Amino acid sequence: MRKHSFILVLTVFIDMMGFSLIFPIFPETLNHFLAQAGDPLLDLLASWTSRLLDSSAHDWKLFVALFGGIVASLYSVLQFLFAPIWGKLSDRTGRRPVLVFTCTGSFVGYLAWLASGSFSFFVLSRVITGLMGGNISVATAAMADSTEEKDRAKGMGMIGAGIGLGFIAGPSIGGILAHTDPSTLLPFLPWSKMTVFPSVALAATAAALVNLLFVVFRFRETLPASLRRKPEGRLHPILGVFDIGSRDVLWISLLNFLFLFFFSGFEFSLNFYLDQFLGFKPMEIGYTFVYIGLIIVLVQGGIIRRISGKVPEKSIGIFAGSMLVIGFLLLSFTDSKIQLFLSLTFLALGSAFLNPAISAMVSLFSPAQDQGKNLGILRSLGSLGRGISPVAFSLVYSQKGPQISFLVSGILSALFLFFFWFVRQPRRHHS
Repeated sequence: MRKHSFILVLTVFIDMMGFSLIFPIFPETLNHFLAQAGDPLLDLLASWTSRLLDSSAHDWKLFVALFGGIVASLYSVLQFLFAPIWGKLSDRTGRRPVLVFTCTGSFVGYLAWLASGSFSFFVLSRVITGLMGGNISVATAAMADSTEEKDRAKGMGMIGAGIGLGFIAGPSIGGILAHTDPSTLLPFLPWSKMTVFPSVALAATAAALVNLLFVVFRFRETLPASLRRKPEGRLHPILGVFDIGSRDVLWISLLNFLFLFFFSGFEFSLNFYLDQFLGFKPMEIGYTFVYIGLIIVLVQGGIIRRISGKVPEKSIGIFAGSMLVIGFLLLSFTDSKIQLFLSLTFLALGSAFLNPAISAMVSLFSPAQDQGKNLGILRSLGSLGRGISPVAFSLVYSQKGPQISFLVSGILSALFLFFFWFVRQPRRHHS
């Protein structure tokens, strides 16, 4: 159990670290590629961005933010498409083969990022890692396999802690390594032909390789053959979302979509707000996200583990939603760094309590043979929210500014809290 838990936490840690490594360097990375000419994909996306942007607005910062929203959406849209596929496949073949395949793919994707001297190759690397990043649903299902119902929230809290640790490590490593020279460590490689900020990409590649080796040599199957499902005729599990068999799972999954839509919009807007309006450097942006991630880890690795099985998951979710509403209200009217970090504290607390509560509720509402599929649909709809959020919020950000963008997230968080109030608390034993 402990060995499995460590490897599963490591897997989601690597996934989230790879997703968030680019946060502090994303604005400068886009500026670097936009300064180049002749890349057909870059020219195409830049043309689309110009058409979407209000013709009266000629602010380069807002153009970069909107362009970044389009690029950032690729990763999560692909997670939306593939998270339920990996989850359903793991219900049929077992968790280990799917984890081995996707971890191998993640390593290849980060290797492609390291070698991406052009914008097109950079996008290709994000496509590969987005495809394989959907394996969080498989890791979550494997954790559910390994925990009893009374400890389900505890197990989901450990997964959440891994995600939070990745959220800490990613921006901090990205910020610290942004301007380091990797040629002193590996002088024989052609660094001038590789990606901008190659040290960051090298760190992601090395971490993905370590994760792959752990999964290949240390992870053992958690889903017995007797509990595996036979192949179904449906092409994609998400197509069956409205006849999922559990109205509770569907309702919670749709609320998770809403949550990740507005929370990812906040994360995206915050990244450019810190860079463009507060003048934060990559390292300062990294440390800001480290602060958020540290709170998430402390809550999910400590508090959630202590209250698991003692406090109803619905009550945890209502508390979390309240924290989000307060945080966005403060952030929408912030006028100082003290108020900024106070609002970030509430938002980090809300996210930290909400994620494991939602995962635990879906897991408790799902029979053993549907854990991978249902958790995959949960993650997939969440990834859809993450996927369309950067485009939607970059439009708001570029047209109305960051404060209105934060206010929109706040309004949606209040709507989320209202609907979450009507969610049923799952029982500890399936009927």
